[in-house]
Amino acid sequence: MHRIDWEDSKKKGEAYAYLAKMFDVKKPAVSLAMSFKRNSLKAAQMRDVAVRELGGKLLSDTSVEIKPTKVLDSHGNVTGVITNK
Repeated sequence: MHRIDWEDSKKKGEAYAYLAKMFDVKKPAVSLAMSFKRNSLKAAQMRDVAVRELGGKLLSDTSVEIKPTKVLDSHGNVTGVITNK
């Protein structure tokens, strides 16, 4: 998961309004760009401006370690292990 976000919701709203006006798009388009659900040139430019000029921070979960999960039956016995690769 990647996302560009702000610590203060007021600054986030101001940044979204600024980006929408600057790139001549509506706020939902900015939201999709900040959540990496759109990957057009304009979306990439919006993300760049958000990080470099408006104080947005790139949040990513790529460094989070996912541990194997044990699957238990009704008696608490391990019946399987789920691993994400």
